[in-house]
Amino acid sequence: MTFLLEGLLLVSLCGLIVVFEKDLSMWTIVLKTTASLFFVLAGLTGYLKRRENRRFSGIVLAALLCSMAGDVLLALDQDQGLMFILGVASFAAAHVLFSVAFCKASRVQKRDLAATVILFALLFVLLQVGTFDFQGLFPVLLGYAAVISFMTIKALSLWRCRKGREQGVYLLMAGGVLFLISDMVLLFWLFGIDTPKEVQSVNWALYYVAQGCLSYALTAMQGNILER
Repeated sequence: MTFLLEGLLLVSLCGLIVVFEKDLSMWTIVLKTTASLFFVLAGLTGYLKRRENRRFSGIVLAALLCSMAGDVLLALDQDQGLMFILGVASFAAAHVLFSVAFCKASRVQKRDLAATVILFALLFVLLQVGTFDFQGLFPVLLGYAAVISFMTIKALSLWRCRKGREQGVYLLMAGGVLFLISDMVLLFWLFGIDTPKEVQSVNWALYYVAQGCLSYALTAMQGNILER
């Protein structure tokens, strides 16, 4: 079932890119929502299948639901107004929930905090040196950058608890990194000057593959990742 849902996710992604390139805005919204629904259902399948891991997968599933809400809100946004703010808030909530789950599996250490500061500094430099029109949303993006920096570092910190559950951990790590890269690409699409249309398609490809990794990890995870 998980394989089927992940396959349908990829099919929806391909369809999304095609209708977007053809400027079919209504179908873009429909397929974006459909693709998001498939990664939520894939996560739900993993949650139901791996009973021993539900304390962890339940939090990840909640994060996937927040991500879907963010997808729908951003798809409906027309002028980077209230819908955009709510969409960003939904994604920030998703990153917080992912971070909570990852912290339960791998306790926060000083090196995690140091790495988070370094990654945030790099993102801050990107925001400063890039050619962007933030439309007054720079503080929102700065807070978002801090949240996703911590989430990405905690995803990578799962390396410390990979023994016996390598496949699931590697998928979570890959999902966290791809999520970060997709958001960096999205930054150029939403706020860059004269950004080509293909950038949005690249963002979606990275984003949905990231969510596919995170959702499939719940099925692939052998044993309770919360065990110490």
